[in-house]
Amino acid sequence: MVAESPSRGSRLFPEIRIDLRRGSHSSQILLTPAVQIVAVSTVIVIAVAIFWLGVSWFRYARVIANQDSAIVRAEAANTDLQGEMASLRDKLALAVHADERAEAQLWALAGQQRGEIPPPSAPPEDTSAGKIAQLMQALDQSRLELHQAEAQRVTLAARLSRIEGDQSETPARQSRAGCETVTKKLLQASADRDKALSERDRLRARIAELQQKHSERENLRSEKLAGAFRLAGLITEEIAQSETTASRPEVLITDAPPEPEQDSGGVAEFGLRAVNEFGRMLASTGLNVARLFPQLSFDHAEGGPFVPPPKAGQLDGIGSDKLEAMRSLMKSLPLSTPLDQYQLESRFGPRRDPFNHRLSFHTGIDLSAPYMSPVYATAAGTVTYAGYRADYGKVVEISHGNGIATVYGHLHRYTVALGQAVTERTQIGFLGSTGRSSGPHVHYEILVNDEPQDPEKFLNLGRVIPASDR
Repeated sequence: MVAESPSRGSRLFPEIRIDLRRGSHSSQILLTPAVQIVAVSTVIVIAVAIFWLGVSWFRYARVIANQDSAIVRAEAANTDLQGEMASLRDKLALAVHADERAEAQLWALAGQQRGEIPPPSAPPEDTSAGKIAQLMQALDQSRLELHQAEAQRVTLAARLSRIEGDQSETPARQSRAGCETVTKKLLQASADRDKALSERDRLRARIAELQQKHSERENLRSEKLAGAFRLAGLITEEIAQSETTASRPEVLITDAPPEPEQDSGGVAEFGLRAVNEFGRMLASTGLNVARLFPQLSFDHAEGGPFVPPPKAGQLDGIGSDKLEAMRSLMKSLPLSTPLDQYQLESRFGPRRDPFNHRLSFHTGIDLSAPYMSPVYATAAGTVTYAGYRADYGKVVEISHGNGIATVYGHLHRYTVALGQAVTERTQIGFLGSTGRSSGPHVHYEILVNDEPQDPEKFLNLGRVIPASDR
């Protein structure tokens, strides 16, 4: 083996060629500067790693030695403290015994002074007062020693607890602290849950109270409106009788003075009150009575001079035509529900379209129910359309008179024909999902003078007006 290297010159790592010859075979190894740098770097890294491991091992050995010496010192201190505590317990027992003996002697001397116990034989120079003073001094000294011993015991116990705490910070204590933290969190969560349950019960009680008040108010309103309708019927009969009497007057020939004419304004005044009450109940549901039902309005565009009517047919207030219009309107109002059981899915008014999610206006309400549920007419009327209508699917439209109509859309199929007269609660079809629909439901719509109205207002009015007065 022969190693050849050119002149170094100014290069730190020159190229090195190594010729290997064995017999007739020879080979050459070329060590470039890059290979030399990698080899030197590897040697340096290995040396540094070995040095670092040696330093770390030395530090670890020192730490282990320090811990062992600390443990030995703590055990020695613990042994010394236990010995001191044993000696202090002995001293404390002796002091307690001396204290009890002094107290016994004190009580014995006190009994001798009271004459309860005969005094023992004693030298003449010792008096009871001197013995009491000596015993009191011994008692005070024993109590002082007792307090000092107790203070030393408490101090040593505290030192021992501190040393034990520094020596044994075990995972059990950490787990106990974690358990205490979890317990506190559970207690806090339980308190929050109890508070939430209390708040929920309070809200439920408040809702029940409000529902009861609402039911009482609706019952009172229903009774008032029913009374107004009955009064309207009586007034209509009274006015019809008065008109019949006025149209066929009886002529009596007599010399007696004429009787004073009876005032019929009271009956008309009651009729006017009945109509006003009916209009007020309609307006309470949010309906614009003057705009939707002008036949009940008292603000028509009329004029001319005031000419009093003939006395025989005078009715100051309201006529039978307006009462009949009120009764006809009452029968044409769609106040019942098109389904026996339903879930309100979409209300009347602005909403997000269920397909393109853009802002739109919903002209009715969507009531969902099981597929093929029967659909009923909500008031008496005449079928004006029964067929397929674009996005509504299979639809039925019913006219109820007085400009009021109802529309029932997305039916699976309809069971009425064009021009058929129906009554309230007549089945007109089955619930389905035809047309532009995302599921089985009925689109219920109310038109007043071809203008969509909120069906919920009519349904709320139906809850107020009894079925017997419709």
